[in-house]
Amino acid sequence: MAHAHLLVQHVLKQVEQHLAHRDKRDARPAWLVNLVERAANWFEPLSGVGRVGYDCQPTDEGWEVRLYLGSTELVGGRDDGQWRNSSFELDLTGLTACFSRIEEFRWNVATGASAGSFLTIRGCVDEFPVCVKAYSRAPQNLGPALRQYYDGRIQPVE
Repeated sequence: MAHAHLLVQHVLKQVEQHLAHRDKRDARPAWLVNLVERAANWFEPLSGVGRVGYDCQPTDEGWEVRLYLGSTELVGGRDDGQWRNSSFELDLTGLTACFSRIEEFRWNVATGASAGSFLTIRGCVDEFPVCVKAYSRAPQNLGPALRQYYDGRIQPVE
């Protein structure tokens, strides 16, 4: 037991690191992470490249997942600083195949300059209740997902 204090110091260091990184850990269950990754594969930009964004929130009925194709900020040239939404297709057959059971499937359309449409699919993935909403555009309060430079380079925004 001559080195017992080293073990205690090691455990205390691990606890300290655990607490320091607690808010950086992903609180989503593994099945939900898998659902988001699978669902993102069904978005297809009509031109150029796109980056799927998402938000996952627990609700009283299970999890709600919001998916969208992020906007692109133009850098350089006469359109410098403008943001463009991406046109895309969403393979609904592929997206619905992510569910083991579907209870609701709706298309919601809003009017107005900042409005868009979104699909709502409510059901279960395995035995877990989930509601997936796929939006026609990224939320306005978020920054761009990509930057496209005047020379044609495209970089993800972190």
